[in-house]
Order: sequence, then structure tokens, then C-alpha cells
Amino acid sequence: MVGSSKFRFSYYVTGILILLGVLLGRFICGFLCPFGWLQELLHKIPSPKLSTRRLKPLRYIKYAVLLIMVVLLPAVIVNTSGMGDPFFCKYLCPQGVLEGAIPLSLTNAGIRAALGKLFSWKFCILLAVVVGSVVFYRPFCKWLCPLGAVYALMNHVSLFQMRVDRDTCVSCGACAKACPMDVDITKTPNHAECIRCGKCIKSCPTKAICYQYGFGDKSKNRNQGELTMKRFFAWITALLMLLSLAACSSTQTSTAAASQQASTSETGKSENELIAEENDILAANNALWEKVFASMDKNVTDTTLSSNYGDILMNALDHAKDQFTDEEYAALKADADKIREIETQIAALPQDEAASPSMTQTASTFPQFEGKDLDGNSVSSSLFADNAFTVVNFWFSGCKPCVDEMDDLNALNQRIQEQGGEVIGINTETLDGNADNIAAAKQILEQAGAAFRNIYFDSASDAGKFALGIMAFPTTCVVDRQGNSRWGTDYGRD
Repeated sequence: MVGSSKFRFSYYVTGILILLGVLLGRFICGFLCPFGWLQELLHKIPSPKLSTRRLKPLRYIKYAVLLIMVVLLPAVIVNTSGMGDPFFCKYLCPQGVLEGAIPLSLTNAGIRAALGKLFSWKFCILLAVVVGSVVFYRPFCKWLCPLGAVYALMNHVSLFQMRVDRDTCVSCGACAKACPMDVDITKTPNHAECIRCGKCIKSCPTKAICYQYGFGDKSKNRNQGELTMKRFFAWITALLMLLSLAACSSTQTSTAAASQQASTSETGKSENELIAEENDILAANNALWEKVFASMDKNVTDTTLSSNYGDILMNALDHAKDQFTDEEYAALKADADKIREIETQIAALPQDEAASPSMTQTASTFPQFEGKDLDGNSVSSSLFADNAFTVVNFWFSGCKPCVDEMDDLNALNQRIQEQGGEVIGINTETLDGNADNIAAAKQILEQAGAAFRNIYFDSASDAGKFALGIMAFPTTCVVDRQGNSRWGTDYGRD
């Protein structure tokens, strides 16, 4: 899942780029890119126009930008959580300044005050591109754009191609003169720089040039058969790469989903399906239930944690009934009754005898563990028995939503201590006692003023495997004295 601390490569993004490249190639640059469209508009401004034919070596700069700023630097220069900056977007791409920084700064004084050297630098780049676009045709596309470099590499294998009829072509050179990207289409119909703009088609006096989509090629070029076969195998290779990347990105997601798959009830519905129904019921009156949830923690006890979730909701609703009209109360009560019935069905689900012990444990019971807190003090799963209930929060240092909620968790910890509860944090990057990651986690906690305990354990243990199997962060669950978890990701509740 996107956002997991365990992934270091953007499989989804790469797969989508490959797919689009296979389908369209640099047709995307010619007709779908908004920044390319802006450059073309600027080029229409009356002024002396300069040719870029003698500047062809500059086109290789975009491949260097792709390799260095998009691939190498984010992989080599990383923060404590192992994440790299988007160096191209941050330091070179002018689109963010044009479409984001400038409009926002014009309407917000706070943003204007926060603008610094980086904005000034990128504004200068934007200004250079704007001026360059007036005198040169698409300078950013030709020389700097790494996305254009990706699609350029896919141009030869894309399904969208240019075709030249050799029998009809008279080699007049009109197409080469008309091409704003400095391509001789008669020599290389699918040149990496061709953006499929169609100006060569319009300029051809014999109509020898046309678009072609798919594998078919009706030209009588003697080398056509060989080229078509090469194109076919190249396309198949690209497609297989796409599928493999998608498979890699979904392996852990599908594994986690399989480990959480429940037995079906008499109605033929699985636990996940029943929980989805509960979430839909709550979502229908979300604004009203938010008011109920705001007061729910005041009424949490060891007894209510083991109760039917519908009863817990009804109990909280009764304490907050003065906040609602009679109609609103009736609607919420009906929701609670429906959820009570669904929870009864979930409780009646048969145990899957074929499930492995670890699967059963992960679905309902927090795994046993022995570990330490971030100060080096020994801890174990016996801490659950010492508390009336324990709120367990899974997070990692590079997760901004995780960090943002630290002060709220600390406040929650102070409130529930009066009820015998405790908040426990588990930073998945500190497993196995990684000293650097522990130091980073402690710094984050200190800056947030969070004093609740954070613990770690062996990643190879059942608890470690359980923590590393979590695919969305932050995730919070509530654990009772017996180690039974509720309201975590296993139950589809945040």
C-alpha cells in the first residue's frame, strides 16, 4: 500500500507510466501535457524565433535529470526513515511555482511571508522557461523534462506510431522543415523526440505520412516485417514489466488480506463484509456519530470493551442524547441496533480450522512479546494484564499523520490513566532495537511533548510479524486485559 514504511519504490507510479508510454508514447507530451500547452501559447507571441537544430545535444540533459534527480538522488540521500526528497520537483520543476506557489501567495499573506530562497530560485527557472518558450519551441520539453524522457524511451514501442509510405514519399524535405522538434520523420518515423504533433502530416504534399495505432502496418517498406516483429516483442516486454511491477506492489497487500480473511456466516457473508456493512451504517450519519464518539472515551471501561459494539455505541449515545433532536436520536438508535445485530452475526462465525495459529492469533489476539521501551527497560505482553485496557498505536517516523497525532495521543493517555488505561506506541522502524531509528523516534516524541511509553521487540517474533504486516499508518487498536484486540485494522475501525 502507498504510504507503508516498507516500500522504497513507487511501483504504482512506475507501472502507470509504463502503461501510458506503451499506449501513447510522446503523444502525451504533444496533446495532454498542460505545461507543454503553455509553452506553445508562449511561442505564439510575436518575436524573433530561434531554431534549436544546432542545440540537439541539449536534448540529452533530460535523461541526465531523470537518472540523477528522479532515480539516484532520492535513493541515495534519505532521511532517518529511509525516504528521499523529490529532488526534481523540489529544486528544478517550475510547474509547482506557476500553478501552486504564485496563486497561493497572491491570496495568502502568511504564505507570502514564508517564501524563501527556494521560491526565488524556482521562480528564476520559471522565468527562464517562459522567456525561452517565446523564442524557442518547447525548451522545457526538449531539454529538461524527465517525464518527457520516460515517454521518449517508450516512443519506439508504443502502440501509437507514425507511418511513412516510402512509395508515395518524394523526399522533398518539407516534413523535416516543418517539424518543431527537429526530427526527420522519413528517416526515423518514431524518433524519441517526436511528440506526434502532426505538423509533418499537414506539410506533406503527397500525403505519405499518417498516424497508425496498433500492430498493423500497411506500408510496403521492405524492412516493415522486421520492424513490426521488433515492435511486437518490445511491446510484450514492456507489458510484462508492467504486470510484474503491479504484482510486486500487491504481493504484501494480498498476503495481508488473505491473513485477515474470515469464515462466512450462515448468511454467506464474511467477517470483512459484515464489518464493511457496519462502516457503511456509521458513514450514513457520520456527522452525528462524530458527536457521539467525542464523548465515548469518558465511558470506556473494562466491561464495555468486551461488550457487543452495538451496545457500546448505544451506551455512548444515551450519555450524549441531549445533543440530538428526537429524530436524530431515533436514527442513531436504529444504527446502533443494526450494528448490534451484525456484531451478533460476527460473534457466531465458526472458527476456520484450516487457519494457521498465527492467522487466528492476528485476527483476535495481540501476539505475545518480550521487548524493551525506548529507554531500554524490559517490557512484555504482561503489561496488558496490568491495565484495564491498552490503546496500542502503530506508527513510523516518516509518517506525517502519525507524527501529527502524537500530542492527541499523549492527551488521551493522560485521560485514560484515570480509568486504569494506557497508551502504548510501537514505531515499526525501531524493531530489533535499531539505535538510529530509536533516536529519531525519541526526538519526535520529545518535540511533540509525548510522554507515553513506546516499545519495540524482535521483528522475527509473532508480534514483530504482526506489526510489519500492517499496511496503513497510523493504525490504532484497543487491547483488553486478556490481550484481545478490538477496533484495530483487523476490525476495519480507526
